[in-house]
Amino acid sequence: MDAGMQQKAAEVVKKIQSDPVLLKEFESAPAKTIEKVAGINIPDFMEPMIEKVVREQIANGGTEDPMEIIKKFL
Repeated sequence: MDAGMQQKAAEVVKKIQSDPVLLKEFESAPAKTIEKVAGINIPDFMEPMIEKVVREQIANGGTEDPMEIIKKFL
């Protein structure tokens, strides 16, 4: 991932983590929340994959760095 994308991912993570409303949205609709915060359009075929990864992460107690999760998709 290039430096610009890394910075964008860090901004998205920071915004989501610092806003309880966004965090709640992220937990229920991760792909849509990333789209909204990052100002990007995630292809429809990728949304179920993002949802699955985030839900697995939440179910496992959130052991992976949120930055790493979001980096996978940006």
